[in-house]
Parts: sequence; structure tokens; C-alpha cells
Amino acid sequence: MNARSSFFIRGFLLSVFAVLIPAAASYAHHSFAAYDIRNAVEITGVAEDFAYIRPHPKLSLVDDEGVSWEIEVPIRRWQGAGLAPDAIEPGDQLVVRIFPARSGKPKAAMSGFTKDGTYHSVTEEVRQRSGNEAADAIESGESLEEVLERYPEPEPGSEPRQGRRSEPEPE
Repeated sequence: MNARSSFFIRGFLLSVFAVLIPAAASYAHHSFAAYDIRNAVEITGVAEDFAYIRPHPKLSLVDDEGVSWEIEVPIRRWQGAGLAPDAIEPGDQLVVRIFPARSGKPKAAMSGFTKDGTYHSVTEEVRQRSGNEAADAIESGESLEEVLERYPEPEPGSEPRQGRRSEPEPE
């Protein structure tokens, strides 16, 4: 192998690793482990805000009991359902089907929502390995604290800031 081929191979390998390392970190971030994916519930309330941003759109909703919810929306599934970025607007009365946070905080991942009498499915079933592993561990008796230690929620502000994009994101 000559020096030129060796240089090309090293450059190619560095490029592959440069892509794979951030992708692995991104995949870990997109876990449903922090949410109770096997026990979806419905909450009724008014949308305060819907920010269609990367990496996850966020719905801020005040429920009928006055609790403010932060609901994460899987963007790839939102787009796959054919929903427009402005499908939810401030002031909309909604019934939202959610996977609640295991921590008990008013945070959730969206399964779907009803607006003006029409149900919009976003994520009916989570097949993600880490989310299901967390659910299995809790159902087998492992403590919530132990499970969340392995699959922690991202710290506020730790998510990458990526701005708006319309193409699908990896999950």
C-alpha cells in the first residue's frame, strides 16, 4: 500500500468516526426511557405554546387542573404523520395522549392529540430499545432511581441547539 492510499484510508476512517460519534450521542439523547411508555394517559387543556424546533418540538400545555406540562414531540413521527409545524397554536383546546415522565414531574412525550374533534396520532407504540428496557426493568421490580441512573433525563439546556429544519431526524 502506498502513502497516498494509506492517507486516503485514514481520512476516510476519520470521516466515518466524525459522523458516528455525534450520531451515537444523538441516539442516546432520543431515548423514551424517562417516560412511562406502557401507560399512556390523556390530559385536557389549553396550549400555551408550541415551538417547532430541533431536536424536539415542545408543547406547553396548562391542563384543566392548572398544571403546566412540558410535552416533548418526536419530530420524525410528527412529520411522518403529515402534521404541519403549526398544527397546534397557542390557545388551542386539546386532549393530549401522553407518556408521562417516570419522575412524576409534569413532563411527557406525546402519543397523539385531539383538536377540534379530530385525533392526530403521533407515536402510538414505542419500539425503541432503551425505552422498552427501562419499562421491563421497572416492571421486574428494579427501582425507578436505578433505572433513571442508567437512562437519565437530559439536563435542561443540554440539548443541542439546531434551529428549524424540515427533514427527518434520526431517532
